[in-house]
Amino acid sequence: MEAEPAAASDTVPQTPSERADALVEPLGGKRRYPSRGRKGRSAQRRAGQSRQARTGSTLSVTQGNPLALSRQEMGILTKRLLVLALSDITKDDLTLEPIRITAWEYAQLFNISGKSIYSRIEESARELLEQTIQIKEPNGDWVMFQWVSEARYDNGREDGQMAAIEIKIHDRLKPYLLQLRRDFSIIPTEQLLSFESFNSMRLFEVLYTASYAGERDELIFDVDDLKLRLGLDGKYERFKDFRYVLDKAQEEFKAYTCLAYEYEPLKVGRKYQRVRFSISRNDVFKPRVRLPASIASRVARDSDKEQLLKELQAVDALKDIGWAQDTERTVTRYGPQRVLDIVAYARVLQARAEQAGRPIYNLAGFVNSLLQQGVEPPKQEEPAEERDRPLTREEVRAVAAAIADSFHQARRQRANGAWEQLTSEQRDLVHTLMQATLHRFTLERIEAAGWEGALYETSRMDVMATHNFVTFPPHLQGMDAYLGTYDQLAEYGDEDRERILAELKEVD
Repeated sequence: MEAEPAAASDTVPQTPSERADALVEPLGGKRRYPSRGRKGRSAQRRAGQSRQARTGSTLSVTQGNPLALSRQEMGILTKRLLVLALSDITKDDLTLEPIRITAWEYAQLFNISGKSIYSRIEESARELLEQTIQIKEPNGDWVMFQWVSEARYDNGREDGQMAAIEIKIHDRLKPYLLQLRRDFSIIPTEQLLSFESFNSMRLFEVLYTASYAGERDELIFDVDDLKLRLGLDGKYERFKDFRYVLDKAQEEFKAYTCLAYEYEPLKVGRKYQRVRFSISRNDVFKPRVRLPASIASRVARDSDKEQLLKELQAVDALKDIGWAQDTERTVTRYGPQRVLDIVAYARVLQARAEQAGRPIYNLAGFVNSLLQQGVEPPKQEEPAEERDRPLTREEVRAVAAAIADSFHQARRQRANGAWEQLTSEQRDLVHTLMQATLHRFTLERIEAAGWEGALYETSRMDVMATHNFVTFPPHLQGMDAYLGTYDQLAEYGDEDRERILAELKEVD
């Protein structure tokens, strides 16, 4: 089965002959993922240069493949405004700063005259604020959020400048636009903007990404899935009607872009349910739009600088406590201020626990539990006389989660140590046993993550323990033995102890 397309500049796909019969993974589907090969650094650099030479474009839209292959729906002018904004963002940027595009530039690029340019830009900005994007996550789930968090029109009268629109790309898009290292594509802006219809533009993004910029010469899509990516779900029920979209895009591909294609509908039963694309390089094309070196410019504000500083502080705070996950993604998900508040609160609780002789061994795991459970730190230090009150529901959950995290962390460390001692043949046997015994859904998630990560390590540990590849000491053989050895509930009253034990049964 076909994996999500790999980075156009960092990952080399398998040859077309090796993957010609693969079906491109549905947007909401779950499939098993094959392994991918990689180039050396010099080869990566040469590949990037050759692509740029073929396309002849300096400006490009660099985005994570899940974003390029997501479900999108908007008007053509709105899509053009979005493409202009994304073209000013590079994969190595740290922040998503507001993007400024003048009305004059927008009008010149798309041949819009008269006063309608201002209403057109306002309408496009409003549509961007209202439109949502649907992205498939690695585990097969999907998430939706807005493209833009803020749009501002500047008439330019006060400072004598040209009227312009400023848009702020939503921070939830950071993982798909910033600090990209793998699974991303680089799509020439001039070719994208040359299309005359939104459907054709989106089809170019999808085929360019899924074919690795034309490296793969054949793609097969479910028709309903392809329409979903183009925002046409529920439309063109008959394939002969959908042909209109494909035929129009086919003409525009050949005229304006570095790719061309032929397509063939495929029947499943008596209905056309799939379509095969034969992708080829197009050496004779001329983009309809020509862009200057920089069409959009960033607008740096003091608040942006303060936000960047806070984000960097939050990242450092997570690194200081030994955070094992992606720190930048965590800060993006929960917000820098919340991360800073929770880390500070966790350190206070850790100090109290140490004073009571019951230290929190896994501070990073404790912080992770507090973040996931939505615990809110107290606004100010509690009076001493109130500290003997019964634990709140959130505090009971936090204590139970910290104990469970500490227990499982100790077991994982023991299992990882045993794994390092296994021979290659024994490791292969463990993987074989995992494939034979794990639930299909769990195995698919592990394969999707490339046989690494927390789920893989936990599942591997369970299989190793079941088949005697690792032996746990008495205090790690169960939660009851662990609690009995360290007596971590001694400081709590009988009622709180029972509540924590009950919560532990649910957590564990």
